[in-house]
Amino acid sequence: MARFLKKRRHKAGQSPGAIVFVGERKIETPRLRVMDFDTEGLREAAPERSDELAHYCGLSSTSWVNVDGVHDAQLLREMGEAFAIPSLVLEDIANTGQRPVFEAFPDVLFVSLKMLSLAEDGVTVRAEQLSAVLTPTCVLTFQERPGTIFEPVRDRIRRPSGRLRRLGPAYLLYALLDCVFEHALRVVETLGERIEDLEDDVLSDPGPELLETLTAARREMAYVRKAVRPAREVVLRMLRSDSDLIPESVTPYLRDLRDMAEQTVDVVEVYREMLGDHLAAYNMAMSNRLNDIMKFLTIFSTIFIPLSFLAGVYGMNFDVMPELHTRYGYFILLGIMGTVAAGMLVYFRYRKWL
Repeated sequence: MARFLKKRRHKAGQSPGAIVFVGERKIETPRLRVMDFDTEGLREAAPERSDELAHYCGLSSTSWVNVDGVHDAQLLREMGEAFAIPSLVLEDIANTGQRPVFEAFPDVLFVSLKMLSLAEDGVTVRAEQLSAVLTPTCVLTFQERPGTIFEPVRDRIRRPSGRLRRLGPAYLLYALLDCVFEHALRVVETLGERIEDLEDDVLSDPGPELLETLTAARREMAYVRKAVRPAREVVLRMLRSDSDLIPESVTPYLRDLRDMAEQTVDVVEVYREMLGDHLAAYNMAMSNRLNDIMKFLTIFSTIFIPLSFLAGVYGMNFDVMPELHTRYGYFILLGIMGTVAAGMLVYFRYRKWL
């Protein structure tokens, strides 16, 4: 499947709000996980059916419902009915090729962006869509596959004292997005270290393998840029939102998140420019190498032009050529040819062509 654009042939002709899964199924059966907490306690559960989630809507505590797997349209539809999620939001959740977006509704905020990670080879960047729905008492997150990126948040929730227990669902959403951006920045830093290490290779040992490495790094950085630039706009729109679901107490944390998003974008742009400089230096190094080869061949050919002339003159089959019958003519001609070649080398060095 294409990395930069997901195929949407199954959505053609569908009405707005139709729940049609777009992407690659990464888990066979969706999994539900719930953490319900307040300052008094924490309750964790792993419901097997979506109808078990309905009672979390009316609680005074904060509930975090996480869904691994977004390909089950029936599950999304039932959750939409239970938590009053608009159909357009459900459509975007099922579309894993959705561009990072922030949408504000009267009783719901919707955030969708990409979570970045490195594949097993340590070079290829993978992106997984994260969709989050914020309600007055709940945060619902939808991931394509199970992962450990949010384990630090779960560990913080399990601690009795802390802001996550006190500041409500909006702060929980901030904490989740903070994990996403920290992970993205870590991925960019890992790629950046490899890009910086390529500088010495560009100058000392340019070759086809290095060009392939540079091209692959440029492709991966473009993929990262496609994910983080719109994600920054999501945070900016959250800051400008006047929704009552985002209290003033959470705004300073969103500003910190904005700074991290801008830092991530800045680092990506720096490394993209560095890759462009590496490619320019690679092309210059290859051009200089080609020039050196051409210079050597030109000098080699230039030296042999007069030698070929002499050999051609005395290689003619005329009978009347006095030099042909000279006792030491062969050695004299070799001496003249050697003298001509040595003289030309001295002249080239004097002109600093060698």
